[in-house]
Amino acid sequence: MEITAVNNPHVKNAAELKQKKYRTKSGLFLAEGLRTVEEAIEANQVESVFYTPVDDERTRKALELAAAHNIKLFCVSEAVMKKISDTETPQGIIAVCNMTHLNLEELLSQGKMLLVLDRVQDPGNIGTMLRTADASGIGGLLLLNGCADIYAPKTVRASMGSLFHLPVLQGLDDEAFINLAKDYGYELLVTCLEGADNLYKADLSGRIAFVMGNEANGVSDKFLQAADKKVFIPMQGKAESLNVAMAAGVVMFEALRRRLTENKKVRKR
Repeated sequence: MEITAVNNPHVKNAAELKQKKYRTKSGLFLAEGLRTVEEAIEANQVESVFYTPVDDERTRKALELAAAHNIKLFCVSEAVMKKISDTETPQGIIAVCNMTHLNLEELLSQGKMLLVLDRVQDPGNIGTMLRTADASGIGGLLLLNGCADIYAPKTVRASMGSLFHLPVLQGLDDEAFINLAKDYGYELLVTCLEGADNLYKADLSGRIAFVMGNEANGVSDKFLQAADKKVFIPMQGKAESLNVAMAAGVVMFEALRRRLTENKKVRKR
C-alpha cells in the first residue's frame, strides 16, 4: 500500500507512538533503521513497516521477509517518513512493534545474571546498557520505577537491535523487586565508594543482579541498604567517575570474564 498524505490514519497512529502515553495505551512502539527493523522482524514483534522507495538489496530482503510474515507494508513519501520518524534525518524504514509482556518470577527462576537500573534517566544510556548486557551474556534487563522508557525511540535506536534479543521488564517497584529477588536466591551488587570492595577482587559468582544507579546521584539508599555486595571500579588518571553505561559495561564484562575463565578450568580438569 502506498501512502503520500501525512494525515493518513495509519501515519497518524504511527506518529503518535513517539509519545509515551500512546505507547502505553496501545502496547506498540517504533523501531527505526534497517538493522533494528531486521532484528524486530526476526523476533516476530512487528505489526507494520513504513518505508520510502528503496533500491538496495538488503532492504528488499527485509521487506520480503516482512511480507512472508504477513506484516503490513506501507510505501510512503519522504514527508510521511519525516512525520513518523523521531530523527532529523530519517533512515527510510520504520517498524511498528509489539511490546513484550514478561513475568518477573519466571525470569528470576532462570537464575541468570541480571542488570537492574535504578532511576536511570537518559534514554541513550539505557539503550547502550541494554546492548552491552546483550553482548556480555546477561539474562535480562529490569528497569525500576523512575527510569526513562525502554521503548522511547532514542532508547530503541541506542540498543541497536538488542531490545529484541534480551528479556526486558520496566516499571518495577523497588521493594517488591528486592524481596522477590532475594526469595529466588539473588545477591544484589551495587557500585559505590563507601564500604566497597575492589571489583577485580570481589566474588562475582552465583546469582547476581547488578544494580546501576541514577547518572547524578548513583544507587538509591534503599539499594545501598539492601545490597549483598558493594564494589568500586579502580581507576587511574584524574577522572572522578565513569559514565553509568561505561561502568555497567566494565562490571558485566568482568563477570563474563570470570565465568569464561572458570569454564576453561572445568574443561581442563
